[in-house]
Amino acid sequence: MIDVLFIAEAFLAWAVLYAAQIPLRKEEHRVLRSAVFLLKLILIPAVAVLFSAIEWWLPYNFGRIMCAIYVALIGDVVASVVEYAVRWIRARGDADGESRHRFDHRIGAPIGLAICIVVLAYGTVNAETVNEDIHEWQADGLERAHTFAFAADLHTGSAQSMDVLRDFCRQVNESGAEFLILGGDVTDELTTYEEMVETYSILSTVDIPVYFVYGNHDRQPGADFVGGRTYTDEQLLDALEGAGIIVLADEFVQVDSDLVLLGREDLSVDSRKDWSELVNPYPGGALVVADHQPYDNVQLEEEVSALQLSGHTHAGQLWPLKTLYRLFYPQVCGEYDCLGTRLYVTPGMSGWAIPIRTEAHCAWELITLHPRCGMASRLLQRYIIVIRRASTAHGNRIRVRIHDERADDRMQSIDHRQEGLLGCPRNEVPFL
Repeated sequence: MIDVLFIAEAFLAWAVLYAAQIPLRKEEHRVLRSAVFLLKLILIPAVAVLFSAIEWWLPYNFGRIMCAIYVALIGDVVASVVEYAVRWIRARGDADGESRHRFDHRIGAPIGLAICIVVLAYGTVNAETVNEDIHEWQADGLERAHTFAFAADLHTGSAQSMDVLRDFCRQVNESGAEFLILGGDVTDELTTYEEMVETYSILSTVDIPVYFVYGNHDRQPGADFVGGRTYTDEQLLDALEGAGIIVLADEFVQVDSDLVLLGREDLSVDSRKDWSELVNPYPGGALVVADHQPYDNVQLEEEVSALQLSGHTHAGQLWPLKTLYRLFYPQVCGEYDCLGTRLYVTPGMSGWAIPIRTEAHCAWELITLHPRCGMASRLLQRYIIVIRRASTAHGNRIRVRIHDERADDRMQSIDHRQEGLLGCPRNEVPFL
């Protein structure tokens, strides 16, 4: 969905920024011009952080303008660098070199406008192109292989279109998955009641069991910033149940005789239980944990499971936030080895608030957990997996990722705390 108003605001922001600097781009203001350039460099990540990393009133009400300024800053900074490089090359034959200090608007203006167009085009297409990422892992406690889908951060009605959601449901139905896990933030504060109802009506077309865990936006906790909620918790739950979706909030469900799913309440909710309070009533199989936010470090230190699936981060959404996030929380996007589990953080199926994304691609995950086997069988199995996926892939781009297994001797480091943690005997705790 192309936001024409947002595109117009981005061009207007660039034009205002460019015009405001015309008096500074004279030869006698070289030092001031350099200082302004450095300020613009700092403002690019600063605006991105203020838009997507901080929960406050400004992005809810002026998020589109903030993203427009972000695009304008990138266009202006890149144009300044290109224009200076061209001037410097042209001035090499100039004896006094004075021409290299005179800003050439014939270069700067069209380059800046072109960069804004490129960022807008890439960001919009990247936000609406949802890839299917395929993962193959092994787990103890399984009697057979299990394939299932995981998707988080759809944000339908605000940052993602219903057409993309329909296409996603079609792909899941064709994927051969046994069940689907929705990892939270399917809707948000900017989703209307009608859009919420339509979202779950579309999701009801998925013809396999669907499990849902809450994210930090589904129940619209930031609604006060936009004038109030558009739907109640009861209306949301009615829509979920009407679609046949099973809601898990610190609850276990046995999806098969050898596979258990734990859906966690969101980290932002006070009623969320500590990991030590959770008791698995289905010991003996592999445990998969779905937890919207990947930031519960206490849980990651204590958790013993085959896999934890999380979202929330959008892989940063706006460049260079993925890199900045890693300075504070390493679990931004991708696979992470924790003491007793493997954590995978999906990039999510959308951005937040505005349909623009200049960081990693959007994706949903198709995951296969295999029983642990010997090395020779494992290598043969991997080649078969790649060939099978390559021969059946169609539609959106598909990424195949084959993951190396961690050494079995890492089990020894957690042996002392396995027994009884989830009500499992020591030799039956699901790991890896």
